[in-house]
Amino acid sequence: MNKQVLLLILPLFVMCACTEKETPEKGTGYLTLNIGQATSLKSGVDITDFILRISEGNTELIKERIGDLSEQIALPVGTYVVEAYDREFFEPKFDMPFYSGKTTVEIEAGETKEASLICSQGNAGIKVVWSDDFSDAFSTYQAEINCVQGYLTYLRDETRTGYFLPGTVSISILADGQTITGGTVQLAARDMVTATLKPYRDDRTGSLTISIAIDETVNEREIEIIVDPEYRETEPNSQENPYTVDEAVSKYVSGETENGVWVVGYIVGAKPSSGHIFTNPETWLATNIVLADEIDETSDTNVIFVELGSSGTYRTNLNLMNNPDNLYRKILIKGNLLEYQSRAGLRNLAGYTFP
Repeated sequence: MNKQVLLLILPLFVMCACTEKETPEKGTGYLTLNIGQATSLKSGVDITDFILRISEGNTELIKERIGDLSEQIALPVGTYVVEAYDREFFEPKFDMPFYSGKTTVEIEAGETKEASLICSQGNAGIKVVWSDDFSDAFSTYQAEINCVQGYLTYLRDETRTGYFLPGTVSISILADGQTITGGTVQLAARDMVTATLKPYRDDRTGSLTISIAIDETVNEREIEIIVDPEYRETEPNSQENPYTVDEAVSKYVSGETENGVWVVGYIVGAKPSSGHIFTNPETWLATNIVLADEIDETSDTNVIFVELGSSGTYRTNLNLMNNPDNLYRKILIKGNLLEYQSRAGLRNLAGYTFP
């Protein structure tokens, strides 16, 4: 691995002549540059192409290519900021690391000073890798990484490393027309991050796990972004895209109604006239059924009640007293999401099917 650190030595000499004619103005010194071979700098970077900038306070005194500077630079006695960099970097770009460093130097008349300027990578790189499983799960996909200064789009065949200024970046994935949030990553200077996209995750809100490995020159980090091929973040609720029971319960707001909601789940029981839903089937009422995401659900906090009414098609065809074979059947049902039995419920039914 090529080390990405540059050591630039700037000895500061106050030059004194032997004759009165050559004596410099009182309080003036000279800055001389002693540039050696930068064996530790990234391959292909020439330090003579770096820009040297010298400033005092808010005043920029010198800004020149190091290779074009004269051997001696006259400077009045004072305190200066000496900075070197290979390029200016203001917005995200591919394959564009930049190196910079600065130090403060105080020139005193009659004294020789030496300053060491360490130039290291000032931005952070992110490379996106699509796993083979991800390519199998989606036919079209790309990633977009955003920050305050701009963004970069990583197409599916992109192999380059994108570079960003230190700070927070957000990652989103567009896969088969679905926009999926991949989370945020905090970047520091010299971070080199590999983001691997995988096609499965443990929950429906996305997950981002980060493992960090650090060596002596750059902070190498690997992150995984896990994406569910069945995830539908932007699609509206419909018969083709119904709420799960858990989603319906989480979207319920007391006192509010969401009309025409499709919910999919298993019929696991009914509200009884007395006792518990799952332990007193002999007291189940014909006015309702109870749905859950899991066929073996045993907690009444993970269910939604569906009102069948006192008569009509839904009560006739769905109630468990007259249709015991409906127990544990998967059902896709439409109604209004609002309060029922002091909890999230589905009422005013408008359709159902057994998928």
